[in-house]
Amino acid sequence: MVTPELAVHGLVLLGTDTVYAVHMATFTAPYDFQAVLRVTLDTDTYRTARKRYGTSALFTVSPRTLLLKDLEPGASFPADLYFGRFGRDGELLGEVRMEIEERLYVGHPTEPTIEPTPLRYVLFGREQLYLAHVFTRPPDFDQVLTAQLAGGWMTLRDEEDAARTVTIPNRPDDLPGRLHPGEQLTTGGVELQVLAEVYLETNDLVGGARAGEA
Repeated sequence: MVTPELAVHGLVLLGTDTVYAVHMATFTAPYDFQAVLRVTLDTDTYRTARKRYGTSALFTVSPRTLLLKDLEPGASFPADLYFGRFGRDGELLGEVRMEIEERLYVGHPTEPTIEPTPLRYVLFGREQLYLAHVFTRPPDFDQVLTAQLAGGWMTLRDEEDAARTVTIPNRPDDLPGRLHPGEQLTTGGVELQVLAEVYLETNDLVGGARAGEA
């Protein structure tokens, strides 16, 4: 059993001028929560690498420990920064200190039900829009995509900057039904074009601990 004090969490980093972190969730405590955070980093290592590799490149960080109580604005912690997926084929870029500026979204698994679950995503972003799949119950998948408002590189109005959950109509909440790059859809009164898939994970959400951990 993994204790909270020994837990090795992971976060997907997004953005350049405004930086976001998305918690890499599983269905096993203490990893069993989703979170979208607006953060700052104490070095330029990440921004330099992001500009080099592009908007859809995968960057992850691995904090020493991370609990829900650590996600309050003002909290900070050291973490290892990787180009790629930490714990697998990611390249270690160095240590950073991350500070939480704003907690945009926190979600937890839902109770099993016989009713079909709608396909939902968390929509967030300023200079760039992002979609993070909302997990429900195992088996499930973790997915993060870049997106834009249909018709050009526009962003949501300032008052819509905070994350919101959107439902994708007429789509099953399963891996084949997930959003794909190139799709255009209307949800929550917003017309979106999906640009690229930054992250997709299924092994961590079959119901056990994160792959490679016990």
